[in-house]
Amino acid sequence: MKKNFTLFRTFVFFALSVFALLFFVSCEKSSDSCAFEAMNTFMTIRSYGKNCVKANSVVKKRIEQLESRISTTIETSDVYRVNHSGGQGIEIFEDTYRLTEFALRMAEKTEGALNPALFPVISAWGFTTGNYSVPSESEITELLTHTDFTKVKLESKADDGKFLLFTEKEMMLDFGSVGKGFAGDEAVRILRQYGIESALLDLGGNIQVIGANPEGKDWNVGIKNPWDGNVVCGVKINNQAVITSGGYERNFTADDGKSYIHIFDGNTGKPVENEIASVTIVCESGMYGDALSTALFVMGTDKAVEFWKNNKDFDFIIITKEKKLIYSRGLAEKITVLSDFAEECVDLQLS
Repeated sequence: MKKNFTLFRTFVFFALSVFALLFFVSCEKSSDSCAFEAMNTFMTIRSYGKNCVKANSVVKKRIEQLESRISTTIETSDVYRVNHSGGQGIEIFEDTYRLTEFALRMAEKTEGALNPALFPVISAWGFTTGNYSVPSESEITELLTHTDFTKVKLESKADDGKFLLFTEKEMMLDFGSVGKGFAGDEAVRILRQYGIESALLDLGGNIQVIGANPEGKDWNVGIKNPWDGNVVCGVKINNQAVITSGGYERNFTADDGKSYIHIFDGNTGKPVENEIASVTIVCESGMYGDALSTALFVMGTDKAVEFWKNNKDFDFIIITKEKKLIYSRGLAEKITVLSDFAEECVDLQLS
């Protein structure tokens, strides 16, 4: 009798152990949210899938690694060392090489509307330190002589796998206009490697998504009103990025009473002054969207629309200071306007 009881107890223990194991496996976490600070902003990643916790952890480490390589303030970063090299060639990581190569290509494509070599000018206005001031015309003129992006040179040595970056003396680079987009694309790549089929990434306002939302529908992303922070419109996306640049994000009012924004015109060395309040880009690549949101803002509405008509790989939403909402034809079935802004849907036909 005692033996039978012992066997029964052993069986019960075994059964409970198996049940607990099955329960644990069946209840394995299928969604995870990760929040952290990097690249001078707050980031959140929400992913869905059985490997989501591990995937988010790897993404966080990867973004922190990228920051350590492209930051303008971390003294051991590639960019900091290049900016303080006195014009000497500096060995860099492949990440920095790829980012620099892309930024230079976009600078040429946008005819300088995107310029990764404006750091000396931006610094003089105080946007890198928070000590804002308006430089003199003579100072701006002098600084502009060190912002010719065509003088930045890259070299890849296939024999030893080294990557080199050369700038002229007193030139300084800044990848703030493409860095978060690059990080977003890397995050998406890693999440996909871990089998994540649905995810929402908010990298300091840069939105990127994988697949559909958990309900199987397109994600609906709100575009901010530049004046009150409410949502002007919503746009449906799937496997895309939504990147916005706006003058309202960072600005200061100088002693002359004028407000100056953080987006610069490389031709004048001054913050952009045009009719645009914000530009939003919708496309597949976060890095491409990041670059274009800045470049189209600098171009102004007419040139931005013309640029879009000659480049069919993205869509846009422009909000003007007169509260007009202009968007590309590709978003006609995806956008829902929630404000009383005047609307204009631009056709792709070349004029």
